[in-house]
Amino acid sequence: MNENEIISILKENIIEGFIEESIEYIKLAIDKGIEAKTILNEAIIKGAGEVGKKYENKEYFLADMILAGDAINECMNLIKPILKANNDEPIGTIMIGTPEGDIHDIGKTLIISLLQGQGFNVIDLGVDIPPSKFVEEAKKVNPDIIGMSGLITVTISKMRETVVELKNAGITSKIILGGGVLSEETCKSIGADAWTKDGWEGVRIIKNMLGIKGAS
Repeated sequence: MNENEIISILKENIIEGFIEESIEYIKLAIDKGIEAKTILNEAIIKGAGEVGKKYENKEYFLADMILAGDAINECMNLIKPILKANNDEPIGTIMIGTPEGDIHDIGKTLIISLLQGQGFNVIDLGVDIPPSKFVEEAKKVNPDIIGMSGLITVTISKMRETVVELKNAGITSKIILGGGVLSEETCKSIGADAWTKDGWEGVRIIKNMLGIKGAS
């Protein structure tokens, strides 16, 4: 089996959300000496792009996105050490968490997988995170973007409180919000830079915020 065949099969497994098969073929690609950047660009990122198109075209539902995201996560876990060893730096650092009072993490987990598949370094703070923790970690890692994800209305007040504390602490990272309880008006009232209800839209917005080509 040649390089193109391995990459093609890996990409299809990612698109289909076949986790075990994705692990098998990324290990095969690594064993065959295929460059990590080729695996990332030609299989993981292109596969993630196809998943996004299927979701936008209503061919995929949330469950399909989660499976594909899990496949991407597993692949990224295997390839990240190689990329670091080769000095292939991530295209940006995103710090993300679910604010205090909300323990839901489906949306957060999904966008983390998508961002990692696009080559971002993502720092996951977890769920039920108080404003002080966002500030503390932001000072440590100086992320390009800070993301907050929430699925319940109580999250809105905590998002607002977190944004205020981040700005009072002198944190200059751009802030993006995600979740079904949000709107353009809510985003403005909270003081964030952007918002999204959709994972792939969030990826595009983040790329645009950082001036990264291929944000469409």
